[in-house]
Amino acid sequence: MTLDEFRKLKDLFEGYNLIFCYNGYLSQEIIVSVSSMIKDKLTTDETKTGISQKVLYMFVEQAQNITRYSADQLPHEDGAISYGSVAIGTQGGKYYIMCGNRIESEKTPSLREKLEELVKMNPEELKLLFKERMRSDPEEGSKGASVGFIEMARKSSEPIEFDFVPDGEGFDYFVLKVVI
Repeated sequence: MTLDEFRKLKDLFEGYNLIFCYNGYLSQEIIVSVSSMIKDKLTTDETKTGISQKVLYMFVEQAQNITRYSADQLPHEDGAISYGSVAIGTQGGKYYIMCGNRIESEKTPSLREKLEELVKMNPEELKLLFKERMRSDPEEGSKGASVGFIEMARKSSEPIEFDFVPDGEGFDYFVLKVVI
């Protein structure tokens, strides 16, 4: 990358009103550190507490999904570090939080189905599903409580957006966007 290309990248980030953008390997330590910085930024901007909490929740949930489910992982002394991208920006007076990482293509159909169902649900249905999942065992293959996407859909002020782009090598690039 040339110096000019780097300046153009900065201009691109600013054009999307990004307050944070990261592409690389993530660990729990990085998530904690970045969360603190984001909290400070939102406080400095005098963002309402409820909005700040939702933005932070979405960031942490999306970053943890990368660390848990990215197909690109390297061994690390505290488990694994995982490759992905996460960004926070503003548009039209709202915050958006996006993440992306590669997943195995065979996992795409079930994840797509799960997300499509969430998009169709109204707030009351999402609340009932959340309560149901909290009372049951985590889904097979889940590395959490199986409620992360449900909570993101509940807290988002707009339907969640997502996409899967095959790379032709047995993986799909999964992208998720939520708006607060």
